[in-house]
Amino acid sequence: MSIRLPNSPVRKIFQCRRCNTVSVYFYDPKHDRSYTFEEWMSVRNEGREALDKILATVKGNPIFFSQ
Repeated sequence: MSIRLPNSPVRKIFQCRRCNTVSVYFYDPKHDRSYTFEEWMSVRNEGREALDKILATVKGNPIFFSQ
């Protein structure tokens, strides 16, 4: 299951411990939404995998950091 976040920067993330939901507030308020904890973990894991894929070339080739 893939959940795509809107193309708007995240302003605030709030997790309610009582109802086990995660509310995500964006700078464009029309995108504000609540996710179940399982949905949010899926979004977070997909984002981490995408970030790792993007950074793989930088981590694998240290020449990017030489001056």
